[in-house]
Amino acid sequence: MILLSWWWNVCTMFIDRINKKNILEGGVVTPVILSSDKMNLSQFSRDKKAWPAHLTIGNISKDVRQQVSAHVTLLIGYLPVSKLECFHKKSQLLAGYHPFHHVMSLLLHPLVDAGCQGREMIFHPTLAMYIADFPEQCLVACNKES
Repeated sequence: MILLSWWWNVCTMFIDRINKKNILEGGVVTPVILSSDKMNLSQFSRDKKAWPAHLTIGNISKDVRQQVSAHVTLLIGYLPVSKLECFHKKSQLLAGYHPFHHVMSLLLHPLVDAGCQGREMIFHPTLAMYIADFPEQCLVACNKES
């Protein structure tokens, strides 16, 4: 799933935090996988769109994770889809970045809060990857497309 060097660095970071007593010993590092894909709701009404955001964890086998019947992917929310017609054409793309990042921070706040507040957990969530198509990858990275 992930490059060995990345995984080694993550585990080393958690070992250092255990030595400093910032986290509990005996927990499992859990790679979190996020995904999203903007889609049309029907072929007849082209202006109706939805943008679901999903979460799963990387400790689950890929074969199991890809089965729909396994129910290992969780819908965490819907991202806003807006045409942003109130902005000029040149600023519409940049104006779309702010709602996306704000809503993603709201959706992931409970996960971040649980990791930072020092709550006793048996797992330590770490963002491992964000699965998206090219326009959404540019949106996540705050880059302009092409």
